[in-house]
Amino acid sequence: MRRSDSFSPRASLLICLTLGMLLLGASCQPRYEGRPTAVPTRVPSHTNTPTITSTLPPAPTVTSSPTPTLTQTPTPLPSTTPTETPTPIPPRAALLFPLKAGGANTVNWSYFYLSRKELREDKSLLSLSAAVAFQLLDRGIHSETVRVRDHDVTLYYLRVSHVYNQVPIETKLVLTGYFGRAVPVSALPADGAAFVNLRTQNSDAVFEPWRIQSDWLLPYEQRQNLFTQMTLTDFEQLLADLPERVILLAHHPVIWRPDDWAQADLDMSRLSGQAARLNAFFDHDAFDLLTGQSQMAEAWSAYLLQNQVIPPEVAQAGLSFSAEYLIIVIP
Repeated sequence: MRRSDSFSPRASLLICLTLGMLLLGASCQPRYEGRPTAVPTRVPSHTNTPTITSTLPPAPTVTSSPTPTLTQTPTPLPSTTPTETPTPIPPRAALLFPLKAGGANTVNWSYFYLSRKELREDKSLLSLSAAVAFQLLDRGIHSETVRVRDHDVTLYYLRVSHVYNQVPIETKLVLTGYFGRAVPVSALPADGAAFVNLRTQNSDAVFEPWRIQSDWLLPYEQRQNLFTQMTLTDFEQLLADLPERVILLAHHPVIWRPDDWAQADLDMSRLSGQAARLNAFFDHDAFDLLTGQSQMAEAWSAYLLQNQVIPPEVAQAGLSFSAEYLIIVIP
């Protein structure tokens, strides 16, 4: 094979193409101006700015508090303060025994004595008072609240019976009263409203109710030794200790002089004892003004003076009498 000193046309063409490509590549490189650097500075690229993403914080967790375990333990109940309870009233009705007034008139459950009867010139009745005999139905003091002259009054009374024109009717015998609602006997203060006045005697002595009335009309200084003034508490004990055979009489006005109405009305407004004893004998209108004596007072007057029967409406409404003073007679 013969070596040729010159290149073949094909080889020359290949060399020319190679050089051309190199020159073309060199002319396409970027031109750097200024201070030459060993390594071209990279063109800064746009960097994404971090953004704040709002995210809700995690909800706080609730730590369960310890739950108390219920245990059944006995709880002491509040104890009530002991209060006085009323003593049970002995249900012993009084028995009658032979008794004469002044040695002549028989004293029984229908007996009464007119201590005062005052007439006008035309013979009409002006005033009337009487002592009336009663049978005790039990041995205690009862109470109820009534309305008198725009006041609450606790009224204290005895359950008694009287024979009205041969008809026995239970009657409320009023002793006294005290301002207030349902005031027990044990709570009464030691004033005039807490006392009753009485005379006790044995049947062996001559029973003269008119003489007892004369003693009652004496000045207080003279009569205080002739009558016993007793509190309701002591009187209730006396009732319980009385024997089975006993006769009780109560004295009180029935009809007042019209000139005395104003004084009676004033007494009812300021004295609780008088308010209790007088209330059933007088009427008041809607304006609390006294208009006159009650139908019950008129019924008492008709019975005592003319022996008339107590009207049914009065008996059904509740018949009552009052005790200015009491007389107790035992065998």
